[in-house]
Amino acid sequence: MASTPSAAPSRRALGARLLLALAPAWVTAGGACALPDVYLPPDQAGSPAGALSGDLTYAGPLPCTENGHVVGAAALEIFDVKLLPPPEGLGTTAASLAAVGGDVLFGGVVDRLTFKTDGTRWCPDAGTPPVTVSSPWGVGPLVGGLYEVRGFYDYDGNFDPTLSIARTPTRGDIGGGAIDNAPQVLMGAAPVYRRIGLGAPQANGAFTIPPEGSLVSGVAVTLGLSLPLDIPVFHATDVHYSPITCNGAPVLESDATHVVMPSDYMLPVFDPFAPDKTEPSLVRMTLTTGLPTAEQGAGAASPFGLPVQPPSNFAFSWQDVNGDGMLDLGTDHVPDSALIPSLFPLAIFAKLDDTYKPLTPDDHSGDLVPQAAPVVILQGLTIYKDLTTTASSDWSMTQPTRDSVIVGVRPAVLCLDPTDQTKVAKLVVTHDTDCVPAPATHKVLTDEAGTKNALKKQFGHDVEVVYACLPEGRYAMNLVYGTGQAWTVPNEAGVCAHGEPSKDGNTTCTAASASRPVLPSQDVVLTIGKPVHPEYCAAHPVPAECLPAPKK
Repeated sequence: MASTPSAAPSRRALGARLLLALAPAWVTAGGACALPDVYLPPDQAGSPAGALSGDLTYAGPLPCTENGHVVGAAALEIFDVKLLPPPEGLGTTAASLAAVGGDVLFGGVVDRLTFKTDGTRWCPDAGTPPVTVSSPWGVGPLVGGLYEVRGFYDYDGNFDPTLSIARTPTRGDIGGGAIDNAPQVLMGAAPVYRRIGLGAPQANGAFTIPPEGSLVSGVAVTLGLSLPLDIPVFHATDVHYSPITCNGAPVLESDATHVVMPSDYMLPVFDPFAPDKTEPSLVRMTLTTGLPTAEQGAGAASPFGLPVQPPSNFAFSWQDVNGDGMLDLGTDHVPDSALIPSLFPLAIFAKLDDTYKPLTPDDHSGDLVPQAAPVVILQGLTIYKDLTTTASSDWSMTQPTRDSVIVGVRPAVLCLDPTDQTKVAKLVVTHDTDCVPAPATHKVLTDEAGTKNALKKQFGHDVEVVYACLPEGRYAMNLVYGTGQAWTVPNEAGVCAHGEPSKDGNTTCTAASASRPVLPSQDVVLTIGKPVHPEYCAAHPVPAECLPAPKK
């Protein structure tokens, strides 16, 4: 029984329509046409190109319905392996997006669904048996490359490809992808995504599309894992600086909305075997889950619809750093110390594009634009309560939750070109030791070779260590779970960007007229500021590999 749709479509409805609009031409409500051996972009003029296709299998709960339609859609993101999303890589945008609408995917079990005559949402009872359904999928055109397919079924219908804060799966969505170990994943193992070469392989490892085009068919995608976590929405609530300083450096002011670390910051004490002595030397930010109380109403309302009332606590878990399927402190620790396990949520700071030129005085779009070439990241240190507790907890037996996470800001960045793995990445560390007087001085990189090898395995680049000043500028803050769910500040909830399109009917965000609220807590950055000792930076300048090429 269908009903009359509302006059002003919700963000959920808009997101579903956009997903359907992005679906390939051969995936339609009426079924699928056979894919040609020579691929041409559907309904487009142009040269033969690359395409992927296969079958999508969903195994999970029956979907909800609303306004005469199935809620949600299957969203498949196709990632170039050089630009995988965190925590495996630095990619922020998929190479392409495929979608299969809920009405298509669940067309064979429509008799098991209920469509309310008033158009309100219906969802199956908790004890309703699960269902397994399938549908063809396809995506193109694609350039030659090595790809992974990752995806999820947007069970609650809140995915929106036009908003970065709404592109991540939320709790209850059904995750998966083209996975080689799907049965093991359902038992708790980490997914091993199939790597798909599209085009003709070249001697340098690249792939090129031949004159007749390239089609890889039979790519099986499985969505079957219900995600148990909310996205890690956060806001900065506190910052702590060292009570002692080095070489005449001033004591910094504690302001959680304006966190600054000098580009030549030197750790007063760094002892890898004494976490309690090292922790106060770090610039430490406290990130609290959800939004400030005063912003929760606006954050939960349209167009954001954030899970902030009440906010979910952060879920802490041990990261399998070397990806061997085992948790072992001998390998799965932070680069700084073999005593400290590497924990989710990972904290990553990414340099923003400081060459962005505002279009109007009210244009804050630059707060949403990362520096693309080279990418500059600062990997934060995730701390549970304090470093001593982090080091002494049995992380193989516990996965605690907490309403805040402490992030230590390391005085080091990694600079790399994510599109060219032949280029050497630069690990820039401000100083090779702490400033404890000799002979008690400690080296900051206790295992330089091991750190370089770990970074090469994660990012695919050879790494060179340079002791120099850090690139100055604004850095966005990110928390990332092992599921790939992530949250970034600044984001569209805190920045009314110039030209941002209308959302949810009349809820508009433009530089000239903003009729939707802006959440100040979501427009906060970490700043790498001027050095305390400019002469040090003159002798140890920022490597050229960390600086953006001049814009023409």
